[in-house]
Amino acid sequence: MRLIPKIGGAKSATTRRPPVNRRRRRMIVAGGTLTAIVLAGGGIWHLSQTGWIDDRMAALRGGIVEMTADAGLRVQDVILSGRLNADSDEILAALDVELGSPILGMDMEAARARLESLGWIKSAEIARRLPDVVFVRITERQPLALWQHDGRMALVDRVGETIQRSDLDGFRDLPLIVGDGAPRHAAQLLDLLSTYPALAEATEAAVRVSERRWNLRLRNGIDVRLPETDLSVALTRLDDYQREHELFDRDVVAVDLRVPDRLIVRVGPTAKPRPAALGKDT
Repeated sequence: MRLIPKIGGAKSATTRRPPVNRRRRRMIVAGGTLTAIVLAGGGIWHLSQTGWIDDRMAALRGGIVEMTADAGLRVQDVILSGRLNADSDEILAALDVELGSPILGMDMEAARARLESLGWIKSAEIARRLPDVVFVRITERQPLALWQHDGRMALVDRVGETIQRSDLDGFRDLPLIVGDGAPRHAAQLLDLLSTYPALAEATEAAVRVSERRWNLRLRNGIDVRLPETDLSVALTRLDDYQREHELFDRDVVAVDLRVPDRLIVRVGPTAKPRPAALGKDT
């Protein structure tokens, strides 16, 4: 083990103060050094403010990227995983990468953000597989319903995001929802409605009312007015009544389920009196 001499030990009895002129020279040198540092700092700050340093760094990075490209690190293939409905041309355009471009020159974060701005893409991951492959994995949005709003139609997903507004012919079998705020609340209703197959089959559209509750428009024109809460209870009551009394086959205009423990039926002008066997009046 090496013994390191102690630094800054006690002064010897013969230690003398340096001459005054020597101390003055030291002060002048120190002051000049401090001034140089301040001036250099001010110069660097000025260059930074004018963008000169950023330009030089960008040029340096660009030179390094070109050197890696000359060494063979250029894009030759893009591998895409997870695409079912998203347009491949839109994906390539969003990536903004060309064949033969430097693979290390890609701005991965910007490319990912552009991909996730596309309607079908919920999330995206991008990775370089050196020397020449860009790998892209996307997760697509799951279409839930067609949304009718302000005279236009759109395809929406479970969280209410719009996927696309054109080329909707392939999605005509999806449920139809109508009204302001409908996409944000549709998943809960449609999931619940799917547990009542007869009601789901009879429903033409779910209409959002005052952004608070739903009406069901049945295929035969009947309006079913649902409550704001306890949807499951209301739908169970309606499903039981339809199964027992074939309500949807009668001349009925509307069914109101907004009052707890009641099912209020509004009949049309040609409705016949209900037989007593069907139970008490509602």
